[in-house]
Amino acid sequence: MLPFLLLAASLLSSQEASAQCIDAGGNTATSETRVLSGPNGESAVLKVTTADDHSKNSHDCNADYQLRFTPAKGGAPVVADFLASDGDWGRSLSFRLDGFSHDGKELFGVLSEGGKSPTLLLLDYDSATGNALLLDLKQKFANELPPGCGSAFHAVGTTQTGAIVLELNPAKGCDISGRWSLDRSGSKPRRLSTDAKVAGLYASRSNAE
Repeated sequence: MLPFLLLAASLLSSQEASAQCIDAGGNTATSETRVLSGPNGESAVLKVTTADDHSKNSHDCNADYQLRFTPAKGGAPVVADFLASDGDWGRSLSFRLDGFSHDGKELFGVLSEGGKSPTLLLLDYDSATGNALLLDLKQKFANELPPGCGSAFHAVGTTQTGAIVLELNPAKGCDISGRWSLDRSGSKPRRLSTDAKVAGLYASRSNAE
């Protein structure tokens, strides 16, 4: 049995997978989402590889995140190694792809890690440039989320000005639900009205094994 126990990928409301670093031993293990297809035939998979970081002082668990994007019409796959995190053994890793923009140019997902220093990041991948932008949701919503109020963030679309739209499904008793717009600058998130126009994401349910 490998010294890393990784939970199997599961298809929920989005392409989501989970992993856990539970032991050291010099081996590596991977977990990945199922394939998410875009509106024009493009596709993407999000993968995490975990291993001992081989630090002489700490021997923490290193998690390398990689997005594999395949363009439409048989283009060559593009691999983006966009994040490497180092932290506690036993911390939970959860990552998913929420969907493509309807022109297939952007792809959104959410990554979260537990442990002593929890993180919550929004992934915004631009297929035209190959750039993967990460936005710190804990920091962005620091003044909006009450202490102890755990919320699930999902990217659900974009506004007419191109801002990313997030939907929050809060824990019971937290008055922070609804849709919020988040731009790519340092601006604070803005709660959207119920009649705000939002272009929803394209999220295909056709998944290759």
